[in-house]
Amino acid sequence: MQTLTTLDRSEVLRYLGWKGSEIPAALEETLRRCIRELCESARPAWVYRRFSLARAGGGLLLSPSSLLLTGNDIAAHLSGCGEVFLLCATIGLGPERLIRSRMVTNPEESVILDACATQAIEQTADLAEDEIAALCRAEGHGLTWRFSPGYGDLPLAAQGDVIRLCDAPRRIGLTLTDSLLMTPGKSVTALLGVTPLPAADDGRRQDKCSRCPNQGRCAFRRRGTTC
Repeated sequence: MQTLTTLDRSEVLRYLGWKGSEIPAALEETLRRCIRELCESARPAWVYRRFSLARAGGGLLLSPSSLLLTGNDIAAHLSGCGEVFLLCATIGLGPERLIRSRMVTNPEESVILDACATQAIEQTADLAEDEIAALCRAEGHGLTWRFSPGYGDLPLAAQGDVIRLCDAPRRIGLTLTDSLLMTPGKSVTALLGVTPLPAADDGRRQDKCSRCPNQGRCAFRRRGTTC
């Protein structure tokens, strides 16, 4: 079983919208405790599966499967890629239970814990991505950054296909409601294209913001940071 020993404090503060250079000592202690509690409650897990890509029927067909990815943004993201990884990652139900219970006893701490949980799933997805990237590097290939269903014009409903094809309900306990909400909520589904060039030579990995269809509406960019 994977574990998280700590979280990136600066990223947690960024999710909280903190703009000051220093925080009060009491808040610092609360932040450190919330990070520790969140890590103790999290159960990071991920699963991924590799598919071949073929251009067919006005979209990208994943083989072996019948999944056809549609949309201009995912087509641009995977241009030149002959293969794609589907990824599912989660930190389990523990953090959600912790946040809900603290919402009753200390609402301010529940907000901090939620920011911690958001960073925890990002770190978990990063660990999974690093694992996939290592596989690609061993083959002399690169990897695009994560592209999730609902991003750009890739339909949100596609995450159901990602979860199904990765057998995520059985393997990591990740499911999808009829309203397309993931359970556990702090989870990620994504697609990563295998590029013919190493990651250092592939602009899609370094130049994420310029390709983002949300850049004109991005709250992070307005604050001078990135997602």
